[in-house]
Amino acid sequence: MEKSISKAVKFGAVLAFGLAVNNAFAVDACNEDMGHSGNGSNVSGNQVGSINGTPWGFEQWYQGGNATMTYYSNGTFKANWSGSSDYLTRVGYQYNGNGIDHKTKHFTVDYKYTKTGNAQYGYIGVYGWTKNPETEYYVVDDWFSKPNEQYIGEKFGEITVDGAKYTIHAFLRQQEPSKSGTSTFVQFFSVRETPRQCGHIDISAHFKKWDELFTGQNQQLRGSKGGGSAQLKFGNVTEVMLMTEAGGNASGSVDYTYFNMSDNGEASPVGGGESAQSSTSGDAGAGQGAGQGAGQGAGQSMGGFDMGNFDWSSFGQGGGQGGGQGGGQGGFNFGDFDWSSFGQGGGQGGGQGGGMGGFNFGGDQGAGQGGGNSDFSNFDWGGTGDNTGTDNGNTNQGTTTPDPVAVNPTITPVDNGGAFAALPTDIKAVNAAKTYQVFNATGRYLGTLEVSSGSTLSDAIFAKFGKVGIYMVKSGSKTKSVKVTH
Repeated sequence: MEKSISKAVKFGAVLAFGLAVNNAFAVDACNEDMGHSGNGSNVSGNQVGSINGTPWGFEQWYQGGNATMTYYSNGTFKANWSGSSDYLTRVGYQYNGNGIDHKTKHFTVDYKYTKTGNAQYGYIGVYGWTKNPETEYYVVDDWFSKPNEQYIGEKFGEITVDGAKYTIHAFLRQQEPSKSGTSTFVQFFSVRETPRQCGHIDISAHFKKWDELFTGQNQQLRGSKGGGSAQLKFGNVTEVMLMTEAGGNASGSVDYTYFNMSDNGEASPVGGGESAQSSTSGDAGAGQGAGQGAGQGAGQSMGGFDMGNFDWSSFGQGGGQGGGQGGGQGGFNFGDFDWSSFGQGGGQGGGQGGGMGGFNFGGDQGAGQGGGNSDFSNFDWGGTGDNTGTDNGNTNQGTTTPDPVAVNPTITPVDNGGAFAALPTDIKAVNAAKTYQVFNATGRYLGTLEVSSGSTLSDAIFAKFGKVGIYMVKSGSKTKSVKVTH
């Protein structure tokens, strides 16, 4: 019985920490204060360039009137314009040549901004161009005047992502200014139904939806000079940028005080409005301690939770009360889960799992009380003992496998404010330059960090933030704890 409780605690801690990573260590651009950092660089006239020390570039382009742009070393920027027939200011990724296949990356951006002024038209959100074929595209989160089909074309579909519905449109620009000079090209739009001035955009979710809708078919489109037939296909991206555009004798200003764009981001759930992983009806108590209340409502009406490739190598010791109610959960996927250094369980496990659709441990399915059969016969419990699981269905007691990495029982978990217990780790020098998101021990976002090849994360963190302590760094779906002791 004691060993079964230990295993339940370990599992409860897994659920708690998994949800904590997606909640406590999720960027919240609307509530976090980033602000401008570093010396501002002023831009006048039409210019394109790179922002030193970052993977991003900038561009200002306008026709008529006057305009200035200022960008900062953390990617934030601001701009002013007056009397412009068309004005664009933007920061983000730029790719030379024929661009890149967007499916090789996963683009996301978190932003916050304020605006003033007026314009006959204006789009605020994500912007870029493609090649083969040449197209111009927009993911519109806000505007000066709401876009209408006269200028963005008829509706081809819709996508619900990042908390709202976007309608999808296509329009033909006929012999208009473009990246190649003056040409005829298609514009693609995803327009948010309700505007906002801060938040998270899963850019690649829109790219994927456009690929589904626009497969190369020829279609009659509205256009800037009467319209015509065009091939609808999304090409290789040559830029992916956060942008404000204002036109029609426009005057105004924007100030982006939060900017964090990634080409290795995480996918947002599509089709269910708010993120299924952070369902407002479902994560009460999840992530409060390593296991305490784990899953208490954590998956009510949840479509699924994928932790298949999560790196737990520095997670440390579990503790607290595991279990909780998981009624109505669609399933948890731990297919490629690395348990080798997960640590030691403790406290009391248990709780009801009524109605759970099942747990996927790379081929072994089980459920808690109230449903299904528990089969953990091939599961590696890291030497915790026999693998007995009891439910209202069947019990399968399998053979355990010793933990390949010994856990040092003398190591004391670091108290980092209750988000979870993290063991200090030695982070080896990185093999190639990489960009990380950095959080403090309580989950507060601190900013981005560019680590050059051969440097260690702890050295780079200390050089930028200047304080010792426990930090969390995140790159894509990987999260690690780093102890800085300089």
